[in-house]
Amino acid sequence: MARQWQIAIDLLGAELSACELMKGALNVHRTHPNCGLTFLCNANDLDEIQLETQHVLHCDCGIDESDSLRHILNDRTSSSMHIGLCLLKDREIDAFVSVGSTGALMALGRHLLGTPPGIDRPAVIKEFIGRQDAFWMLDLGANIVRKPETLVEFAHLGSAYACEVGCVENPRVALLNIGIEHGKGPALLQDTASSLDADAHMNFVGFVEPNQIFNGAADVVVTDGFAGNIALKAVEGTANFIRDLFLSELANDDSKKVHQMVRKSARKRFSGLMKKLDSQQHNGASFVGLNGVVVKSHNSTTKAGMTAAIGQAIREIEADVPTKIQNFFSA
Repeated sequence: MARQWQIAIDLLGAELSACELMKGALNVHRTHPNCGLTFLCNANDLDEIQLETQHVLHCDCGIDESDSLRHILNDRTSSSMHIGLCLLKDREIDAFVSVGSTGALMALGRHLLGTPPGIDRPAVIKEFIGRQDAFWMLDLGANIVRKPETLVEFAHLGSAYACEVGCVENPRVALLNIGIEHGKGPALLQDTASSLDADAHMNFVGFVEPNQIFNGAADVVVTDGFAGNIALKAVEGTANFIRDLFLSELANDDSKKVHQMVRKSARKRFSGLMKKLDSQQHNGASFVGLNGVVVKSHNSTTKAGMTAAIGQAIREIEADVPTKIQNFFSA
């Protein structure tokens, strides 16, 4: 019999109601019936049926974007995020998924869970499907970087993830920049590039421009959280725009040029493409470098997005990511 996993889901701070997000979360049971779910939310927002049938931990306190770091670490101990991370720290759950603030999740995760030896700061990493193969990009929103040493550490984290989790031998690592030529970009990137180029343990292939990241130029794309979050949201917004434009064209009856049966056939044929272009189907990014599986979900997630984020947490559990990353840095 498969081991029962437990995943806690922090729903405070989401744009959609906790009731609706629960429906998306419960879709996980269709493919992973051995996965138990614990919802951290305000029980007053739920109806009696949900309270009776779901495992709910009542939390009336979330973390606001305006909360200071000191307030988050010392005063918000009753927040849903703090409670969920403590459950993970005490090994009462196998993974934690949150729709809350990325910065707060990084700070609290680092404070409560800690990082393996050799890792100073965790980073948000996400897998993307490129024209040829998958690639990974980090950091996507947890850190505003001011020192080359931090980007160098992210490069090692990303390389370790691609190697140990993605099974990529000797991953090619690139720095996201406005051009590939030497001398382009700020001093932070120039100094980081020099350090990575001199690193015998790093397969550094230079700079990569944003319009080339899907063309197979690198297996790992390294950036700081500010630029990375902009890149992520630009990619998601563009994909959603193309998807909506395509669906709008299929649904357009004004020209009468597309017969109903042809249109129906096209919808069916391109349904897989539509899913690939729906950012909610790929919701969920991982905090790599923490002593535990932590997945960040968009606070604007839909039911489908919640299903995807929990699916990402399950993949991290199955791959035993924290242990593999720890072993990589201790070798």
